[in-house]
Amino acid sequence: MTTPQSGILPEAATNATFITLLINNDADSIASLRRTASSIPAMTAELAQHHADSPLVSTVSFGAHAWDTLFPESPRPKHLAPFKGHKQGSRQAPSTPGDILIHIRSVRQDINFDLSRQIMDKLIDSVQIEEEIHSFRYQDSRDMIGFVDGTENPQGNDRSDVALVGDEDAAYAGGSYINCQRYVHAMNDWEAIPIEHQEQIIGRTKADNIEFDDKQSVPTAHIKRVNIKENGKSLEILRHSLPYGDSSECGLFFIAYARSPKPFDRMLEQMIHADHHGHYDHLLNFTLPVTGCAFFAPSIDFLAQVDG
Repeated sequence: MTTPQSGILPEAATNATFITLLINNDADSIASLRRTASSIPAMTAELAQHHADSPLVSTVSFGAHAWDTLFPESPRPKHLAPFKGHKQGSRQAPSTPGDILIHIRSVRQDINFDLSRQIMDKLIDSVQIEEEIHSFRYQDSRDMIGFVDGTENPQGNDRSDVALVGDEDAAYAGGSYINCQRYVHAMNDWEAIPIEHQEQIIGRTKADNIEFDDKQSVPTAHIKRVNIKENGKSLEILRHSLPYGDSSECGLFFIAYARSPKPFDRMLEQMIHADHHGHYDHLLNFTLPVTGCAFFAPSIDFLAQVDG
């Protein structure tokens, strides 16, 4: 039985670090990247032992180009491909550069910092940092726009069923597909509209997080657009998204883990592309996706076999 990386299944933490990297393609860099990638689970576990009161977990994952470069002896996981961008009219979800994603999370940002520094000390001559985002829990697990985020996440044993590859791609069982986007919120525009209008855009109440029923909900509501059923079964993803921000910009670092990238792609398509009635996700009138990357987080067993 394969062991998934520690950052996939645990419940949400209060702080996260997301580091998107571009790899150098020379032989020394490739060898260093393979060695460091294989050591990240152990580095995480060792540091976590010193902070038992603040569970520390991580994943390292690879885009299609990085996989082909770093692991030429191993064919890509079945559905690993570059992020699929979407565009319709003024709405778009771009595909942006990203070869490796390091996702670290715990309840203390200082511990996240320690692990990220250990990893980057080993990688710094082999990569370029495309983006580094430090995210945090906002209020009682709310997005910056004031609504509770991640309420549709699977629970209990369903988390592994949703997030982990199984027998359908046995060579990569225990791995997980990751799609991530960074959204920038137009906070002044959002805060200028009445709460009742905000609730219609999201599809639930703001204060007490009660989802609207079919009579109350409008077809452009965010919840309506991303709750998709196929053959009577809901398409699910495991979200580990968290807000980020400073005094000049804020938003959401959205990240989804799943046993296939297809549910995420269907959801994003429903958000961006209008149906035959002209309905699309009206939340996109107030937030802009500025990045989009796709990765695969292989099992610890796979990483253990990578030794440079």
